[in-house]
Amino acid sequence: MPMRIWICVMMFTACWTSYACRLQMPILVVPMIKEQPINHTISGVCVFDESARRRRDIVNIFDPGSYLEEYILDRVEEERDQKLHSLHRRQATTNTTRTPDTRFELFSNLPFDWTPTIRGQLLASYSYGNVPGNLIGGWLALRYGPRHAILWTAILSAVLSLVSPFLAHCHWGILLCSRIIIGITTGVTFPACHTMVAKWAPPHERARFIWSLLGGTFGTILTYPMIAAIAENINWESGWYIPSLLMLVWIIMWALVAYDSPAEHPGITDEEKNYILTAQAGIVRPEKPKWKQTPIRQIMTSLPFISLIICHFGNLFLLFFYQNSLMLYLTKALGFQLTQGGAAAGAPWGARMLFGFFFSWAGDTIKRKQVISITLLRKLATIFSHFLPGIFLILVGYVGCDFVLANVFLFFALGFNGAALISNLSNNQDLAPNFAGFLYGIMNTIGTTSGMIIPPIVEEVAGKYGNPIDRWQILFWIGAAVCIGSMIVFLFGGSGNIQSWNELRPINRPNPDVEARQIELELSNNVAQT
Repeated sequence: MPMRIWICVMMFTACWTSYACRLQMPILVVPMIKEQPINHTISGVCVFDESARRRRDIVNIFDPGSYLEEYILDRVEEERDQKLHSLHRRQATTNTTRTPDTRFELFSNLPFDWTPTIRGQLLASYSYGNVPGNLIGGWLALRYGPRHAILWTAILSAVLSLVSPFLAHCHWGILLCSRIIIGITTGVTFPACHTMVAKWAPPHERARFIWSLLGGTFGTILTYPMIAAIAENINWESGWYIPSLLMLVWIIMWALVAYDSPAEHPGITDEEKNYILTAQAGIVRPEKPKWKQTPIRQIMTSLPFISLIICHFGNLFLLFFYQNSLMLYLTKALGFQLTQGGAAAGAPWGARMLFGFFFSWAGDTIKRKQVISITLLRKLATIFSHFLPGIFLILVGYVGCDFVLANVFLFFALGFNGAALISNLSNNQDLAPNFAGFLYGIMNTIGTTSGMIIPPIVEEVAGKYGNPIDRWQILFWIGAAVCIGSMIVFLFGGSGNIQSWNELRPINRPNPDVEARQIELELSNNVAQT
């Protein structure tokens, strides 16, 4: 198998493990924190206590489907009774209130009596670190190379995740600080991977290389049901331990297989190395750019790049909205059990990965056949990656307690976002492949600020009211407005052309303005001497 395919596999799994660390808290926050008492008569939360009344409303002798729904409600009510019986039995033999004496009982499975405000801060804490982490990641990939940048930060994040239950038993503030550090370390992953894409991908295979970055999506598909099942059937502490141990095993594989570029890899054939370097000739420089060669001013004043940042913010707002809030919506508003909620929350990510594979293939095909310009391709792709997801989010808010239809709309909202692979997630490679990782670090630094603001907004708008459906309608409208608004900005200001500042400046050569003044001074001196 070609070595560049192995590199794709390693980038895929790197993003997978990064998302596993990211998603542990949004999932485990449900069993870790004791639910506050809610007055269900005014909350509007979907519960099944009125299932008999609903059956009377839905059964229709002329509609055979109504009998099927009646059967489903019976099964749901039966399962609920079984779980309540099991819960009452455990409560009879177990102290369900955590006391100072049980602080360091790591496998007690007892929840913490933390407020919704603390829950919101714990969910947002990852983004507090992830925002600067992306900028740091872009610099580390530029300075030390993506291989070492990912290796050492992954080790740190795996160890911190492994000891998270102990930190939680000490104090929630310590756990929050550890999540900030994990956010910093995992923020390195995607800018570093974009640097590897620029070095390893022939131009006409670039979209498929970027598809490998959907390893994070695959990690979400696996992580949601896996961690939810572990927490529900074993204990929530094991939901921290098992993924962290698996990540330590992966780190060994990364150290053995991943290298920064074809020129540095000891296992690549000469034929494949020459093929990649020839395809990239004139587009990507083989040497690593130095910090002094990075055109910071031109980057930060570039209209196409500013438009890309805004477009990327809208995309990440949608993703963080799903990652940080979907489990709360499914379990608290729609009444799913934890394992069921994990499986339902993972399904839309499967759609995003599947749709993304189709869009990446279509994007590479269009580029190869030159059907339309790259600029037009990127802008048309935002209709699928931003506009349609926004529409489906609005629809989710109006289906009420119809959990089947709600999950269908969530499935398509995140599924169509797979087109981001050929819109905002590829555009940095178009603008400046020599600085692709650094550009992505800036994009993600600004884009991940959405993860800081979403959890507090969710708790303020819906959480403190018991997560009623009508409050979630407001949240879905907010998500749709940000997503569609960012697309409109990109339609006017985006570009798919290589920018002039992509070329590396000679290190020993002074600034052109300084050089011009020096030449002018030398000429004036010569004239004076003459």
